[in-house]
Amino acid sequence: MKKVAYIIVFVFLAFAVNAQSLKIVDTDANQRGIIGNDIRTTLKIKNITNEPIYFSISEVKKQIGSSQKSFLCIDNECGKSNIVRRTEKIPEIIHKLMPGQTSESIVAVLESGLVASISSVTYRFSNVKHPNDFIDFEFQYDVIERPNEGLLYSSTNVDLTDVYPNPVTEFAIFDYQIKDDSKEAKIIIHNVLGSIAGEYKLNPFEQQLKVSVEDFNPGVYFYSLYIDNEGVATKKLVVRK
Repeated sequence: MKKVAYIIVFVFLAFAVNAQSLKIVDTDANQRGIIGNDIRTTLKIKNITNEPIYFSISEVKKQIGSSQKSFLCIDNECGKSNIVRRTEKIPEIIHKLMPGQTSESIVAVLESGLVASISSVTYRFSNVKHPNDFIDFEFQYDVIERPNEGLLYSSTNVDLTDVYPNPVTEFAIFDYQIKDDSKEAKIIIHNVLGSIAGEYKLNPFEQQLKVSVEDFNPGVYFYSLYIDNEGVATKKLVVRK
């Protein structure tokens, strides 16, 4: 009987040590960007327990180029006072999450540098009260040369590059910069009959939109940039399978 009890206690302790209270949701680990641009990604962290949690974030590993820099922004603000990494060692950021709540207030940024590269940065999310309860999340960054197509649209509010690759077989990629976050920008893709095939809001705290064309039929489409619901630029997109 004692032996059974010990086994039960051991199993319970093993579960407790490996218990996971945090989960990364709807965050793409594979990021692509252009030389000279920041690559920004909102980190979405969810409390999957029934209790409030204080969690910390720290940078634990990185392989980046000599002209690149990685840092985090808090409260979705990447102004100088809100950047938490400009020195060799990143300080921990501590946030509170209620049961079931998802935080979207932290943005991971890679300054893409001067040359094409494959880089990576790993962040650790830890339960402050239980240091052994943590998860690591690694970003893989593919930094490429600027496409020949250049800018599709540029203004004091928004910059948007031509889509690439074009034709596209898997993901259509749009690089952009929202200069005025009071403006609402989105991309709408229409087929040749004018029907909407997809509508995508541009997150002002990120700089790239990846659109899967898995559900698109092969053929010709048109993508349009809308700012505050007004169409400002349109161009052709070709989908091949």
